Amino acid sequence: MVTAIPYMMTFIEVVEKQSFSRAAGKLDLSAAAVSIQMKKLEQELGFSLLQRSTRTLKLTEQGARFYDHCKELQALLAVTESFADRVHQEPEGKLRVVSSIYTGHRYLIEHLSEFYKRYPKIQLDVEISDRIPDFSRQEVDILVGFSNRYKELPGDLYCRRLLSVSALFSASPTYLKKFGTPKSIGDLKNHEFIYHKTRSPQQTLKFFADIETIIPPAKITFNSVDAVISAGLQGLGIIDCPELICRPYLKSGRLIPLFVDIFSKKMEGYLFYDKKNVMLPKFRAFIDFMIEKTKHLREN
Repeated sequence: MVTAIPYMMTFIEVVEKQSFSRAAGKLDLSAAAVSIQMKKLEQELGFSLLQRSTRTLKLTEQGARFYDHCKELQALLAVTESFADRVHQEPEGKLRVVSSIYTGHRYLIEHLSEFYKRYPKIQLDVEISDRIPDFSRQEVDILVGFSNRYKELPGDLYCRRLLSVSALFSASPTYLKKFGTPKSIGDLKNHEFIYHKTRSPQQTLKFFADIETIIPPAKITFNSVDAVISAGLQGLGIIDCPELICRPYLKSGRLIPLFVDIFSKKMEGYLFYDKKNVMLPKFRAFIDFMIEKTKHLREN
């Protein structure tokens, strides 16, 4: 039936103009060409659409129902054409973004100057926060930098991997002097931990060689990676953070890595957005820009 779409649009004109010749004039066709299209359409459908007389055109019962379907298709085609036009427009308009604190400060804010050189007509409404917004209430257009394991997020959102970085356990010399350096995995149950509150509670840790151990609940939780590190530097507990962020403190000795030979995991962040918006210029511009600026953070 896809090949019959032009004939269906001709059929609409015939019905609304109540004349083959008037429809032909509107479509810049000959009356004979319009008549041929109507015959081909009826042949493909297998039923008559019009009852013709010398003076009037009257829809058959099936023709009237088919006309309604054709009008629905015409409206859909108009929407589709309008969408296609917008896709090729310069990116502009408001875009509401919620970014995790870590991703927002390190990979969004620092590149905003370049973003606006490319896309000066986009209006960004950015919230730097480690909260999960309500997509169903349209509080946000794009969510940046969160794990894809959050149960609060609707299942119909598209998620695209933005970053994947190694994470490790570490503690300050002050903490280790007070509580002792864990010598074995089993020692961890006697230690205190500091976690990021948006991560799923992880009471069981898996190490290499399928070794597992149970750890106690966190002594403190924060909604900021920087706060977790700060508490760790103060000697309040063992922390679990991206190695990339902790690297300066590991090099200076302010944090001591733990179990690096037997424990390693990845911390991943994603872009979330509604699939139906992906081809709109402002969405495409922002998504592609963030993917470009975090390319070095996607480890294989």
